[in-house]
Amino acid sequence: MQGSNDKSTLKEQYAGLVGNEQIIEKIDAFKANKSRENLLFLLEVIHNRMNDDGQFLIPVIPSQAALDLFTSEEVKAGDTVKSDANLHFRLNTLETADGKKWLVAFTSYKEYEKGEASSIITQDIRSYINIFNKDCGYEGIIINTWSTKFFFIKDFIKIMLNMDKPQNHISFVVGDITKLEVEAIVNAANSTLLGGGGVDGAIHKAAGPKLLLECMTLHGCKTGEAKITKGYNLKAKHIIHTVGPRYHGKTEDAMLLYACYINSLDLAKKNNIHSIAFPAISTGDYGYPAREAAVVALKAVIGWLNSNEEYGMEIVMCCYNEEMYNIFMGVSRGE
Repeated sequence: MQGSNDKSTLKEQYAGLVGNEQIIEKIDAFKANKSRENLLFLLEVIHNRMNDDGQFLIPVIPSQAALDLFTSEEVKAGDTVKSDANLHFRLNTLETADGKKWLVAFTSYKEYEKGEASSIITQDIRSYINIFNKDCGYEGIIINTWSTKFFFIKDFIKIMLNMDKPQNHISFVVGDITKLEVEAIVNAANSTLLGGGGVDGAIHKAAGPKLLLECMTLHGCKTGEAKITKGYNLKAKHIIHTVGPRYHGKTEDAMLLYACYINSLDLAKKNNIHSIAFPAISTGDYGYPAREAAVVALKAVIGWLNSNEEYGMEIVMCCYNEEMYNIFMGVSRGE
């Protein structure tokens, strides 16, 4: 976040905010023809600028400490401002005739300069828009208040932020789960969570010794439940450990296996994870017949996705060989 009260310096520093010209063009196009297509084009351009680390100019009311800082000889226009208890900015908001409050943003210094003067700062678009992830009390953001303004309402912001979310999807792969590029992999662990054979041993080996140290603090895990740790040396940032049932041919086996998948996905959602890879839980040393396990697994993950349609979860079913892959694919096709 940067700022200055030196107007001539700001004009040079912020001229154009390179890349935001497209936002202005799309606002003009939307004003000329308020079609759904033009609205989506505009939201896509803002979304792209957000992902390119684009910035807005934001009018603010600075504290006296901030004013003192910017008028001091030691600080130049554009220097980074660090947070301090006595050094802060208050957003300069607008209230429309209906009593609704709005935040304000400008796409360029030229747009800002069309209206009344005020202190301004630069703010990355993503951080500014993320204010609306919580109930902030504002109706939205008025972009380019003094000219061809656009009322960027909360509903539009929600649509745009949802562009970042992956679509609910299930895929099937053959390979080593420790090498998958997902946010979390699921470990088919034993109840101690201290490592073992098969997938469990492979994950502990690939993650490194720090995983064992963290697992020791979790005090084990009951069958069907799930716990989360860091991924350490893995590509995945997280490991979700779940304990599958040993197969006895009882109804309870399927219930516990089903719980492994549901609890793992619930835990992933709780930790804002949007991509996860599962092994074929309990089909190794725990003796669960492969096809029966695949039926339970797919029933669980499909049911979870149907109950969480708006979340956006990429689920990878990682099969350790072609035979298991063919079984899962067959069950997915209803064979």
